Amino acid sequence: MKKSQNKQVNISLRIAIVMAFLLCCFVVVVVRAFSIQVRGAEFYQSQGEKRHVREVEIPVSRGSIYDRNGEPLALSTAMVSVGIVPGKLLDQFSKVEQLAEVLDLNADELKQIITSRKDRQFLYIKRRITPMLADSVKALNMNGVVFRTEFKRFYPAGEILANVVGFTDVEDVGQEGLERTYDNWLTGTSGKKTVVKDLLGQVVADIDVDELEPAKPGKDLHLSIDRRLQYAAYLELKKAVYKHRATSGSAVVLDVKTGEILAMVNQPSFNPNGTKENNEGLRNRSVTDIYEPGSVMKPFAVVAALESAEYTPQSVVDTSPGEYEVDGFVIHDFRDYGELSLVDILVKSSNIGVAKLVLGLGKEHLWDVYHRFGYGQSSGSGFMGESAGYLPHHERWRTADHAALSRGYNLSVTTLQLATAYSVFANQGRYRAPTFIKGNINEDKAIIDPMIARQLTDMLSHVVNDNEGHKAFIPNYSVAGKTGTARIAENGGYSDKYMSSFVGFSPVSSPRLVVAVSINNPQGEAYYGGLVAAPVFTEIMKTGLRLLNVPADQVNRTLIAATDTEEVVDGQ
Repeated sequence: MKKSQNKQVNISLRIAIVMAFLLCCFVVVVVRAFSIQVRGAEFYQSQGEKRHVREVEIPVSRGSIYDRNGEPLALSTAMVSVGIVPGKLLDQFSKVEQLAEVLDLNADELKQIITSRKDRQFLYIKRRITPMLADSVKALNMNGVVFRTEFKRFYPAGEILANVVGFTDVEDVGQEGLERTYDNWLTGTSGKKTVVKDLLGQVVADIDVDELEPAKPGKDLHLSIDRRLQYAAYLELKKAVYKHRATSGSAVVLDVKTGEILAMVNQPSFNPNGTKENNEGLRNRSVTDIYEPGSVMKPFAVVAALESAEYTPQSVVDTSPGEYEVDGFVIHDFRDYGELSLVDILVKSSNIGVAKLVLGLGKEHLWDVYHRFGYGQSSGSGFMGESAGYLPHHERWRTADHAALSRGYNLSVTTLQLATAYSVFANQGRYRAPTFIKGNINEDKAIIDPMIARQLTDMLSHVVNDNEGHKAFIPNYSVAGKTGTARIAENGGYSDKYMSSFVGFSPVSSPRLVVAVSINNPQGEAYYGGLVAAPVFTEIMKTGLRLLNVPADQVNRTLIAATDTEEVVDGQ
């Protein structure tokens, strides 16, 4: 009996011990849970924030831009941008002052931003800084400062191609030039991936899974521009604008065979790697600025005469006595030239000669010729912001307007339009829209009879060859072209300011290059197109022929030094 009682006591004791042990374990668990969930909540929350999985964007670079020989014109370089999560910096103002000092920011303004935008999840405070500066910011070890990779655009050619290539904004979106025209082509698509980030927002590990969305870099763009020729053309134009104290200037070089734009330069220009404060320099004047061209339009009036079958290059027009009245407006020649053939009308740049030609042909015919050559419509280059110029419909012409159009007034053109139109003469009567993209050749179409194109080429070669010492003369190469010196319209009339131009091509035997030069408002005694624009044409053409290894076609010619004889045309 006693033995049985002892046995029951032992069992009860054991149960008590087990219960006590379980109770202790329970208490430990409860205390630990309380410690974790209540007393240690802040600690473990901060620790959890130090290691969290996030979906992040994979930045991609914008496509590069190259010239026709693979020389870089626009490149993107990876840079570091600094941003903040304002709410996490509210209790770190002492470090905020250090951050502002490192980034050269105003500390008070930065604190104000943090305070007023504390609910924002992210704000950039400094975009695209150098890696060395980024390391200095990282050394501050601040919670709430975030680093992101962005790309900065760099333009190796600087101001030489700035108007053509253009630039991007802080978001890397094209704003001007070809950067804007081909923005969709150049812009890539960012990807996404999963990573582990630490407390400072730094990626500490990539999770080994497939990318959520693959990144697609922007596509490169290969231009028709030859940077060597672009540099030479820019230098010559800048020298001329400076020498003649002109307001602005443009020059275009076209490949006759392909319509490719080999060079396009403008003054003023700007530095695309710096601030964009010079609004006047941002425009690509070769395609945006329009003006009345003057005598460079006379060859197209002669085309209309030849197409009528009433004239040949040897047909004679009486220009005596050097004055000709049309609807109360008096047209003047430089002097009384008497009877002139169509060739001599161009050589002497006779205003009376071309006026009499077109007045006998009918308005619709002259309008049709101008329209076929691309005037009053976009050249088809695709450049965003290109002007179509202005060509009034023939139904609105008065007789005086009809005569004025023959000598390059009452219509407006761009420098690119002039270069493209003259390329028709050099290309056997076929029009081809110009292009900025290497190898992207537009189909050509016949717009005038090849025989008429050859006749105009021969006539335009006489313009240079028959005027001794013409500034468009190139030793060993034949040149065909025409000058223009047009008064600039201002305040409802014509001012004493001039637009000086020259358009031509070479070599005449097998034309390869067309160069058009226009210089706005040259000041001083030298303002004729033959004295201001023709020398620029010559230097650009000489460089182009050399770079393309175009063989000479008149090796026995010698240079005759003399003065330019081009007239100054009356504004009316």
